Amino acid sequence: MASRQRAAQQTERPIRTRRGAAEVEKAISDAVLAELAEVGFGRLTFEGVAERAGTGKSPLYRRWPDTTSLVIDTLEKLGSDPEGYKRTGRLRDDVVGISQHMTESLDGVEAEAFRSLVGEAHRYPQLLARLKLQVLDPLFEALTVVLNDAADRGEFPRERLTPAVLEVVHALIIKRMLLDPDALTKRDIAEMIDDVLLPLLFAQGARSADGAKSR
Repeated sequence: MASRQRAAQQTERPIRTRRGAAEVEKAISDAVLAELAEVGFGRLTFEGVAERAGTGKSPLYRRWPDTTSLVIDTLEKLGSDPEGYKRTGRLRDDVVGISQHMTESLDGVEAEAFRSLVGEAHRYPQLLARLKLQVLDPLFEALTVVLNDAADRGEFPRERLTPAVLEVVHALIIKRMLLDPDALTKRDIAEMIDDVLLPLLFAQGARSADGAKSR
């Protein structure tokens, strides 16, 4: 009787199935974001990520040499590929559209993780360098391409597209990502473009690249 009860219990017990590589990778990415949002980059460890992901540490050590590589790899996968945005060929529409496309994945725990990381990055030179090179620069370069193409079409004078103008737009986007509790909406982005970027590009008497005022 007892043996039959044990057999029945074993039959009813749920069978644990091994997760596939994609499932483990997703669990690790989710764990990295959660750890960044909760403890920050400075206290993030392979052990903490592995425990939260429900996996051993060996898959992490085999794939990533350090936590910086693990974090950057995770953020790269989260970011929206600029090539995924289909351009309209109209300056305002494309600047608003590609800015929204770049930031649309930053919501919820993803946004909290990103804010935590950027806020700490200045204390970790290697992390800051890789964050700029592998995450931020490709996004800002895509925006610059859109603006250069608009200048080539004659939508605004090319000399108005100075490094300072680009830096202002980049700084606005980063500031809103870091300090605003809510994700950037299309309306937020449109306001930045309409109130800041376009007036800079079309301002009367703006200085050209050589410092002389345009007439």
